[in-house]
Amino acid sequence: MTRNNHWRSWLRAVPQATTFFGLATIALIWGAVEFDLNAEYRRSQASAFQSTANLARLFEDQIVRTIKSNDRILKSLQVSSVDGTLLPDFNRWAREIDGAGDFTAVLGLINADGILVATSYGPLREQLDVSDREYFQVHRDSNEAKLFISEPIVNRVTNTPLIQLTRALRTPHGEFAGVIVASLSASKLVAFYESVDLGPDGAISLTGLDGIIRASAGLHGNMVGRTMAGSELLRRVRTSDSGTYVSPGIVDGITRLISYRLVEGFPLAVWVGRAENEVFGTYWSNLYSYRSIASGLTLCVLIVVILNIRHRRGLERAREELRASEANAREKSRELELTLDHMSQGIMMIDKDANVALMNRQAVDLLGLPEDMIAQRPKFGDVVAYQRRGGEFGPGGRATDRDLHPSIGAALSTPVLSSYERTRPNGVVLEVRSVDLPDGGFVRTFTDISERKRNEKKIAHMAHHDALTGLANRVLLHGKIEIALERQQQWENEGFALLLLDLDRFKPVNDTFGHAAGDELLRCVAQRLAACVRDIDTVARLGGDEFAILQAATTERESLEALARRVIDVVSAPYMLDGHPATVGASVGIARSADCPQVAQLFHNADLALYRVKSEGRNGFRLFEPEMDAAAQARRRTEEELRQALDRGEFEIFYQPMFNLAAGKVSGVEALLRWNHPARGRIAPDQFMSIAEEIGLMSKIDDWVLKTACAQAARWPGEIVIAVNLSPAIFARASLVDSVRAALAAAALPARRLELEISERIMLQEESSTLAHLRALRDLGVRVALDDFGVAHSSLSDLRVFSFDKIKIDRSFVSEMEISQESAAIVAAIADLGRIFGAVTTAEGVETQRQAELVRAAGCTEAQGYLYSRPVPAAEIRALLHEAGARMMVA
Repeated sequence: MTRNNHWRSWLRAVPQATTFFGLATIALIWGAVEFDLNAEYRRSQASAFQSTANLARLFEDQIVRTIKSNDRILKSLQVSSVDGTLLPDFNRWAREIDGAGDFTAVLGLINADGILVATSYGPLREQLDVSDREYFQVHRDSNEAKLFISEPIVNRVTNTPLIQLTRALRTPHGEFAGVIVASLSASKLVAFYESVDLGPDGAISLTGLDGIIRASAGLHGNMVGRTMAGSELLRRVRTSDSGTYVSPGIVDGITRLISYRLVEGFPLAVWVGRAENEVFGTYWSNLYSYRSIASGLTLCVLIVVILNIRHRRGLERAREELRASEANAREKSRELELTLDHMSQGIMMIDKDANVALMNRQAVDLLGLPEDMIAQRPKFGDVVAYQRRGGEFGPGGRATDRDLHPSIGAALSTPVLSSYERTRPNGVVLEVRSVDLPDGGFVRTFTDISERKRNEKKIAHMAHHDALTGLANRVLLHGKIEIALERQQQWENEGFALLLLDLDRFKPVNDTFGHAAGDELLRCVAQRLAACVRDIDTVARLGGDEFAILQAATTERESLEALARRVIDVVSAPYMLDGHPATVGASVGIARSADCPQVAQLFHNADLALYRVKSEGRNGFRLFEPEMDAAAQARRRTEEELRQALDRGEFEIFYQPMFNLAAGKVSGVEALLRWNHPARGRIAPDQFMSIAEEIGLMSKIDDWVLKTACAQAARWPGEIVIAVNLSPAIFARASLVDSVRAALAAAALPARRLELEISERIMLQEESSTLAHLRALRDLGVRVALDDFGVAHSSLSDLRVFSFDKIKIDRSFVSEMEISQESAAIVAAIADLGRIFGAVTTAEGVETQRQAELVRAAGCTEAQGYLYSRPVPAAEIRALLHEAGARMMVA
C-alpha cells in the first residue's frame, strides 16, 4: 500500500461520531477545569483585596482620629502660649494625657533654647537639650504654624521609639517661644497591628510619604524607622489616594496582595497585605488536583478514541486488503501493549458490562494477579474474587478500612470513592484512583506510593525526635505529659514524675575535644539514660546538654530518688571519646505530677529543683518543695525592685579612703555602692551585684557610679584620686572609653585623678579587646588598678600582658598575716612584684594595728581598711578629707 493510501484510510476512519465526542469531551473537561480554576483565582484575589481594603480604611480612620485628637491639644496650647496661660493649661492637658489615650505616650514642653522644661511624666530629674531634633529646628527656622510629624525617634527620657507630633509656640508678639510635643508610641501602634490576625505572613504598615516606616507588624524583623524609598507604594500614592497591587516583597521577600490608603490630611499612608501563598493556597492545591484528574480523564478518553479509530481504520482497510489490515492491526496492538506495559502506573479499564477491557502488566504486578489475566477479558468481579481468595484483604476483609469495601469490589451501579489508599499484605501501599467513563464503566489506576509513605513516616518521626540522639524531643515529651495528666485525672493512682537533667562540666569537654566529641558524648549519655529506665518511661533531649525523663505510674519518693541516683551514677561513669578519657556529672531536678496539674507548672517546678541543685554545688538531685517556689518568687521580686532602684534614686555611693603608709595621709578614695531599699534597709553589694549582672543591669549601674563619683570627687581638695570598680558588663562595651571620657568632661575632673579597678574576671574575657580598652584608658590618662590580686590563677599572666598602675592585695591574705607566715610571705612577694613592675601595692582589709605594721614591713605602698576608716557617705568623706589637709597619721 502506498503512503497516500495509508493516509486516506486514516482520514476515512477519523471523522466518526465517537472521535468527535471524545475530543469534545476532552475540550469540555479542560474548559470546565480552567474556567473553574480561573474563577476561583479571581474570587480569592477579590476577597483578599476586599478584606485588606476594609482593614486599610479602618487603620486610616484610627490613625486620623489619633493624630487629630493630639493636634487639638497642640493647637489649644499654641493659643495658651499667646494668651500667657501656657504652663497651667499644659499641666491640665498633661494630667489627661497621663491617664488616657491608647497610643499617646507623652506630652512635652520645650522652650525657645531647645530645653525640655516639662513632660506629662512629671518633674524632670535633669536638664535635657533637644535642640538637635529635626522638629525643633524646623519650627525654629520657619514662621509656619502647621503640624509636623517626625520620623520614629528614640525618646531620651524613656528610651522608647516615638512618633513626634509638634507645633511651634509663639509669644504675643509673634516671636518663637518653643515647641509643644505630643508623642505617639510606635511600640503601641506595632502591638495594636500585631493583634490583628491576617494569617501567616500577613503584614500592616504605617509609612510616611518620605518613605520612612512609622509602625508595622508582620514584616520580618523590627522595621520601625526603615525606609521604603523607591517602593511601589510610594509610586502609587502620588497618583491615587487608595488602591491595590501585588507587592513582590522588597522588604522581606514575601509576595503579598496589598491594599493602601493615603491618610486623609496627613503625609502618611497605611497599607495592609496578605501573603500570596495564604490567599491562593486553596487555588494552588486545586490547580494540581483538577489538572491531574483532567489529565487522567484525557488519557482514558484518548485511549478509547485511539482504539476506536484504529478499529474503524482496520475495518476500512479490510475491505481493500484484509490480510494487510490484520497484520497492521496486530502491530498496533503490540505497540499499545508495549506502551501500557511501560507505564509507571497500573491501569485497568472496566467497561459497562463489568468486563476488564484493558489491564497493563504494571497493574498485574501491583495487584499480584496471574499473568494469564492480561490476555483474557475477565469479569471485574472475578479479579476481586481472586484477590480475596489469596488473602489480599485479610480474613473477611478485616485488613482494610470498612469504608473502602464498597469501592474495592464495586458493582457498576454502586458509587465508589474517586481516590483512596490501601496497604497490601506484602507492605506495598497503593494509591487507587477511579474515574467514571461517559458511556458506562470506569478507569482505575494503581500507583505504588510506598516510598512516599516511608518518607512521610520518617518526617513525622523527625518532627518528634531529636536528630542527634534519636530520643524524644520537647514536642513529643509535652504530648506524653499531657496524656499522663489526663490519665491522672481519670485514675488517681496514675501519678508520674518529671526529671530534668543538666550535664555538669560538659562545656570544658566540648571546648577541649571539639564539637564532634561533644556530640558523641551526648549520644553516649542518651544511650545510658535509655538503658536505665523502664519501657513505659520516656527519655527526651530538650536541647544542648539538657535531658528529661518522664517516669510513669509512680510518685513514691523512694522510687524517684533511686532513679535519680541511678541516672547520676551512669552519667558520671567515664567515657572514651576518640581515644581520650572524659567525665561529666549530672544535676537532676524532680517534680511530681501531684504538685502541678499543668505541663508548664511541672517544668517550672522541676527547673526550680534543678536550680537548687546547681546552687548547692551540682552533681546531685533535689525534689521540688514549695519553699523553692517561694525563694524563686523572692528572687524575682528582688530583680523587679532592682530594675526600679536606679530610677527611684535608691542607690548611694559610700567612700573608703586609702592611706599612703610612708606619707601617713589619704592618697585616694574608693567608691563603694550601696542600695538603700525602702523596706529592707541598706543592702551591701554582695547581696545584689550578681543579680544585677545576670539581668543585664550592671552596665547602667556602672555608668551611674562612674558619673556620680567623678562629679563628687571634683569637689574634693588637692589631688585625691577617686577609685571606681568596673564590672565585666561595662568593660565588654565598645563605648567604654567614650563613657569614661564623657564622665570626666561632665565633672571637669582631670583624668589623672580617676583610677579604674578591674577584676581578673575582666582579664579572662577576649584578650585582644580587653587589652585594647586598657591601652586606650592609659592613653586617656586614667590610672588602672588590678583588684583582689592573688585569688585567681591568672594573676601573674595579667601582670605580664599589661602594666598596671596599682595592685590591690586581697583581704584574705592580709587578715591571716598575724597567724600565718605563708600569708605574710605572699603579701611580701606581691609587694616585691609591685616594685619590680613599678606599680603601687595596696593592702586591703587592714583592721588592726598589728596588721598595719606587718603590711608596712612587707613593703606595701598603701593600706585600706576599718583601722583607718569605714566606708562613709559623700558628706562625711568631704569632711574627713578637709581635716588637717587630709593627713591622718596612725600610730
